Amino acid sequence: MSENQPALSLRYFLNLEESQDGFALATFGKKQITRFITPLVSIAIMVWGFMLGFSGVGRYYVALGAFFLIMQMIMRYWFLPMMFKRQFVKYQFGKSEQGIELFQDHAEIFANGRKQAFNYSEVQKFAMGKLTYMLELKNRTVIIVPKRAFEQSADQTLFEHTFKQ
Repeated sequence: MSENQPALSLRYFLNLEESQDGFALATFGKKQITRFITPLVSIAIMVWGFMLGFSGVGRYYVALGAFFLIMQMIMRYWFLPMMFKRQFVKYQFGKSEQGIELFQDHAEIFANGRKQAFNYSEVQKFAMGKLTYMLELKNRTVIIVPKRAFEQSADQTLFEHTFKQ
């Protein structure tokens, strides 16, 4: 990798599905178990209610656990995706070109006509999703790169090896 020429240069437009995949990686992280912690707590409250006895005070625990579980499902599978789609369409995220270039000791990202450089040591988290890669920098900047932006598998391998550390 020379200093003047990037080893890898990508330009892309994110679509809604890729943005949602990247957002899920950024919010839920690499570990799938984190998605199930709050539902498991709700189920545990319901089990505790059944153990106390459904005819007594236990029915209130069962109702509370069921309420929490239903609210979590509504938020995760209806409200948040609806709000995300609404914001995506409102701010036309899919119409702005984005890009990333990898150099020997740093990378440069392009978004909304602005350019920002960062060192590889600033990458705090790297995650691979179904459709995208997600990079989170120490300054909380999140970079979503779609897998379809790579023309060759060698470029994709170079990208993965650069950030897998």
